[in-house]
Amino acid sequence: MRTITIGEIITDLDKTIPLSWQESYDNAGLLCGNKEEKCTGIYVCFDISESVVEKAIANNCNLIVSHHPLVFRAMKRFTSKDNVTTTLLKAITNNIALYSSHTNLDASNPGVNTILANKLGIRNIRPLCEDTRTNEEGFFGIGGIGELDEATELKEYLLHIKKTLNIHNIKYIEGKKDKIKTVAFCGGSGSEFIDDALRHNADCFLTADIKYHQFLDCEKQIALADIGHFESESFIKEHLIALLSEKFCNFVPLFMDTAPNKVKNI
Repeated sequence: MRTITIGEIITDLDKTIPLSWQESYDNAGLLCGNKEEKCTGIYVCFDISESVVEKAIANNCNLIVSHHPLVFRAMKRFTSKDNVTTTLLKAITNNIALYSSHTNLDASNPGVNTILANKLGIRNIRPLCEDTRTNEEGFFGIGGIGELDEATELKEYLLHIKKTLNIHNIKYIEGKKDKIKTVAFCGGSGSEFIDDALRHNADCFLTADIKYHQFLDCEKQIALADIGHFESESFIKEHLIALLSEKFCNFVPLFMDTAPNKVKNI
């Protein structure tokens, strides 16, 4: 059986989901690890945590592929005993490579936003915002807009979303129409695109991390629904597994983190 290095796997991911597609504030790509090392296994997860690293160790996986980067904002020292530092040091001391595909995966096609639209029955999708990379093959963009097959009562559609994405609750505010048809969307945190959804005359905008005053500002203008950051993206693990197994399943065992979101509702 041919030896596969961590670098070969990363190179293939970079070709499929180019790092040049990530947003300027992002930190996708290889965070730590040796590309020349033979890959003994891949552990796929949504977020990297100390428990994820421990599971990777237990399953003899020396490459963790996540959606969210462990280190997102700039850090000058890794000396305090916070979760990020503890997790990173455990990965380094156990010779485990950490690789993330974040906003570049959000923007790809297929990727977070195009898969989300398909799951929620949004058709004829196109990018929500203008982007110079739109003409690049496989690039879609952060956020999109499309139509439902038929105009639907807002509450009825939100109940459909709850069932489809297994969401405990959805915070929302009604727009100016009883029924919605044109739906804008952005998986993960996308409240900064509310104005773009309004500019496109969307009946509804689906995203996460919407602030209280943003809800109030949009009352009777556009229906806003906070469908959860984790819930609107968690399915991307299966997509990453599919991408990896297409070329490497014969050589590298794949494990997927199925742990539930740690942010609880009561």
